[in-house]
Amino acid sequence: MSVQLVLGVQLPSSATLDAFVGDVNADAKAAVAEVIAGRSERLYLAGPKASGKTHLLQAACRAIGDNGRRSVYLPLAQLNERLEPLVKGLAEMDCVCIDDIDAIAGHRDAEIALVGLSDALRARGSRLLTAGETLPGELGLALSDLATRLSWGGAVMCRPLDDDDKIALLVERAAQRGMDLPDATARWIVRHGETNVPALMATLDTLDRASLSAHRRLTIPFVKQTLA
Repeated sequence: MSVQLVLGVQLPSSATLDAFVGDVNADAKAAVAEVIAGRSERLYLAGPKASGKTHLLQAACRAIGDNGRRSVYLPLAQLNERLEPLVKGLAEMDCVCIDDIDAIAGHRDAEIALVGLSDALRARGSRLLTAGETLPGELGLALSDLATRLSWGGAVMCRPLDDDDKIALLVERAAQRGMDLPDATARWIVRHGETNVPALMATLDTLDRASLSAHRRLTIPFVKQTLA
């Protein structure tokens, strides 16, 4: 793998395209697959938090790195330093995946740095995937040039997962941990608990620990007892 880690951010083992479950964002998954395959160089993902944008960016970064190319994932919301010096080392990457574009909206120097990075990557035929909560023209950017560059290659909307997709996500993530989570139990969790994705993953953490400790299967009665 040729993935450059920035800010100490590790790509989770679940960050693969195959592990991206559900139908509501099938178009976004297909668009990212086109970039991974080299049939497209640019893509912007728009959508609210927990709609799968980060997973798709990280999956692209991992897949391209696994193919022997140099890739990097950059989460701007976690950036505690000036962006300008950081991006100078990214112009030679084969793929750059930039998350949380919203975090630098209105910061002129950071936007200028991203314009320069975008131009450098385009000049060498490298791939650039970016993501933010709204479309580029609605981010409140100081530079219209950056909004234009973010739109090159097109934009795809990511929507919040529906209940069926959340159930599929729970079952998939449980299986990755070696847990057997029946569909009926996953459906009960989605219907009776907090249903945002981070809360569902936290619930899965709790159930994982409890089932290992009690040596119990994840039946609905056991889940009710554990989460009570």
